This record gives sequence, C-alpha cells and structure tokens, in this order.
Amino acid sequence: MRTSMRISVLALVCIALLSAAAAADTIVLKSGTKLEGTYKGGTADIIKFEAGGAIQQFALADVASLTFSARAASSAAKPAPATATAAAPKAAPAAAAAAVASIPAGTKIMIRTKDAVSTASAKKGSTFGAALDSDLVVDGVVVAPKGSAVYGIVIESKGGRAVGKQSIIVTFDKLMIGNQTVAIATDSVGAQGAPGGAAKKIGAGAIIGGAVDGGSGAAKGAAIGGAVAILAGGKDITVPANSLVEVSIRKQVTLPR
Repeated sequence: MRTSMRISVLALVCIALLSAAAAADTIVLKSGTKLEGTYKGGTADIIKFEAGGAIQQFALADVASLTFSARAASSAAKPAPATATAAAPKAAPAAAAAAVASIPAGTKIMIRTKDAVSTASAKKGSTFGAALDSDLVVDGVVVAPKGSAVYGIVIESKGGRAVGKQSIIVTFDKLMIGNQTVAIATDSVGAQGAPGGAAKKIGAGAIIGGAVDGGSGAAKGAAIGGAVAILAGGKDITVPANSLVEVSIRKQVTLPR
C-alpha cells in the first residue's frame, strides 16, 4: 500500500515538472496572430521570440501583448537581461495613461504644421491642424506617438505695410492621446516683419524647419532658424504648412484614465 502511494506521489511530481517545462510564453500581434514559445529578449524597438524552433523578431509597435508563463514568472526575481530592460520603456499608447499620470510642465514637444497660417486669412482665434513630429515620451513611456493630432490656435494676426507691425503668433491647445482630446497649454511661437521685407522669430517657442511656398503673392522668403516665413507683397506674413515647431508644455497635463 505504501509502495503504491509512493509511486502515485512520484507520478504527480513528474507530471507537475513536465507541465512547468511545457509552459510557454505567449505573444499576440496587433494583426491578430498569436504565437506560443519562449521570450528571448529584445531591444528598445524589437522583441525576440522563439516559436516552432525558430527565433523571430517583431517590431515593438506591432506587438499587442506579451504574456509570460508560470516558468518565466518564477524567474522574474532574477536580474533581467539588459536587452529586456531596454525594451520596457516603450509602452503602447493605450496603456500609457495607466503607466504615467501626467505630462510635466517644461516637457518639449516637436510639432509639424499641416496648414499654413497667414495674416491674410487667419484671424485671432482661428484654429489649424498639426501633428507630433516625434514620440512624446514621459518617464520612458510613449504617451503619444509620432503623428498624433495636435491643434493650434492663432493668438495674434496683424498685417500691414508698416515695418515691424506684421505678426502672426500661435499656440497649441489640444492633443489627441488615444481616442481622447486632451487640453494642453504651450509656449507661443510666431514671426514678425523686419526691415527689408524679412521676418524674425517671436515667442518662446522656435520655428526650426519648413519650406517656401512659391505660390502667387509670395514676394520674399526669410529664414527663421531654418524655417521660412513669407511676406506676401510686403503686407502679409505666413508660416507655411509643413513647418517644424518646437514648444514646451507650460502647465502640467493630467492624462485621461
């Protein structure tokens, strides 16, 4: 009887060990593909995963979830490889709010304008479209990826032929995070007419890239830190579409939950 019990206990132990050994990590791609295998580390941009006897690499942006088996979880107390640690900072935008509570004041963001903004057409209070030109990262977490919609508002628009009187000043007041519009407050940035039909930068932000729009009425382009503002016929000043702008968040932004 005791011999039989010993055999039964031994069999249960063997079954448990085999089950633990057979446990597999699971990776689910945004395309819907699901693979079971073994996580093999990664970098800030890729995940290495062994499935079907072959090690494959997946872009982190294409991964919906990575679930570790009981085997992997039991070894979590061991120091993680440097590559695995490097992969951790990149978080899916949907999970960013859970990982980060707010965007601190002073955070710099790079924005690419989608619409031209000109004293010829834009009045104070006019709005225009733009997008993040790089990932917005807080504490190593991607809060909003490159391409997320940003909305600007014109806070000053003055034309005229008097030197130094022409000016266009904007700020940015909305940012799309996931499917939600979040209110933000940024530095102001713009351009002002200068002697000789040129233009100079005004505001705390910076216009740091752009391209001349050679359409009708574009009399002269003036470089502003690599960007271009156009004085059309010496009267109106324009910041072209596709201008690259750098501004800072002025007030802490609480992220949606």
